[in-house]
Amino acid sequence: MRSGGFPCRFGGCDECFTVSDQTSMPALLAASALRSQHEVSVHGYTHVQLEENRRSPYAPAQSKRPAPAR
Repeated sequence: MRSGGFPCRFGGCDECFTVSDQTSMPALLAASALRSQHEVSVHGYTHVQLEENRRSPYAPAQSKRPAPAR
């Protein structure tokens, strides 16, 4: 069962990598690197970040340009 930390992103794997010091950015990066290393070495899995629509729901609506006159 997974509990805290960075879980392996390969389906069905319950391995989890914990951050040794919750106030340390280097510790966070090290746990993330260990997870990535595990995913590649054990599963041959390389995570591909999906492109997301990062537009804020609070941003004003984009107005459509009027069609050019013919």
